[in-house]
Amino acid sequence: MSTTSEPIVQVTNLSKKFCSHLRTSLWYGLRDIAAETWPRWHRPAASLRRAEFWSLQDISFELHRGEALAIIGANGAGKSTLLKLLNGLIKPDAGSIRLLGQVGALIELGVGLDPVLTGRENVFVRAALMGFSRAGIAPLLPAIIEFTGLGEAIDMPVQFYSSGMVSRLAYAVAAHLHPDILLVDEVLAVGDFDFQRKCINHMLNYLAAGGSLILVSHQPHHIQAVCQRGIVLEKGRITFSGTATDALDYYFTQQLHALAAAGPAAVGATDLSEARPAAIERVTLAGAGGPTSSVQVGGEAVLTLTYRALRQRTDVGWAFFIHTGDGMVCITGAHLPQPMMLLAGQHTLACRLPHLPLTAGEYLVKAVVFEFGNLQPLAMWGWENAPSQLRVVDVASPEKNARKMLQQLVTLQVEWQQ
Repeated sequence: MSTTSEPIVQVTNLSKKFCSHLRTSLWYGLRDIAAETWPRWHRPAASLRRAEFWSLQDISFELHRGEALAIIGANGAGKSTLLKLLNGLIKPDAGSIRLLGQVGALIELGVGLDPVLTGRENVFVRAALMGFSRAGIAPLLPAIIEFTGLGEAIDMPVQFYSSGMVSRLAYAVAAHLHPDILLVDEVLAVGDFDFQRKCINHMLNYLAAGGSLILVSHQPHHIQAVCQRGIVLEKGRITFSGTATDALDYYFTQQLHALAAAGPAAVGATDLSEARPAAIERVTLAGAGGPTSSVQVGGEAVLTLTYRALRQRTDVGWAFFIHTGDGMVCITGAHLPQPMMLLAGQHTLACRLPHLPLTAGEYLVKAVVFEFGNLQPLAMWGWENAPSQLRVVDVASPEKNARKMLQQLVTLQVEWQQ
């Protein structure tokens, strides 16, 4: 991949606004059409009219051949709007988009597929929309059908397909037409694990062959497997740009900060009632020597849970779980193997970890108090509010650097046989 060549995608100061009122939006649309027809009607795009808001504002980035860019952000941040602008489905209100090459897009599930036609017929329809003739797509048809994995269902009307089958068909067509730029917006989330793996492998081969990819996804493993770079959108603006790993780290850190700022009281975690008879107020995991913000690799640690209960309960259990810093992978955990009694009022529960097997890094701790018989949760920590943060440290060494480079999560006590 070379970033010295001319960018295949160049976005400069891109902005897009929408109107929250339908009738007002239609009126503005008529005025905008008139402004394009008669320039003297032109109204500066930088100004907002009544009931309008910015969906995107001052977006700028570049993408080179063989490069994959992840667009990360919460729902409503403007990710799908950006892809629609890149695909030409909607027009920008300010700024410019420069694309060199053919664009293939998977933006909304089922868009461009006729539900009455069969999957095979829809392959030809989508190819025609991208400028391919029937004779031009015919040699690619066997590979497309094989990639979908639909089997005999390829000759069944699309209206009878599941969302996963629609995703398979749409991606297979767009990918096998070899566009210069491929836009993918979260459509892989409805596919099964095997199809997701197949798509990831295809994306990597597509990039190696010189294709360029812009991916919108809430799946961190998809982003880290495919993308070299990432940008984070917040309320229509770019708040971070860097490597894909750094962008994910920034995004998850901001989410945790927002949860922590809201606090448990914001979600009613400490308001006890008949419907909520218990609440976890605090969870800490610290070194055995006393309260500290970090734990040594392989060292002893004590986990303490503080709870409040409306009344005494029997046959209760509790458990804790340690997750990766992005909260997406549960590394390990443990639960009390026999039932216990939950006392009324404020009390603490604790357990000792004689050997913490985690490598150096940042982790999250979640906990739950549950009914022992049916495993129904009575109180939760880290799901409805911010998880507790855990920092594991180690002395500088080649081993530590190697574990960090390999993204290793746990250490093992090994007896090597000579």
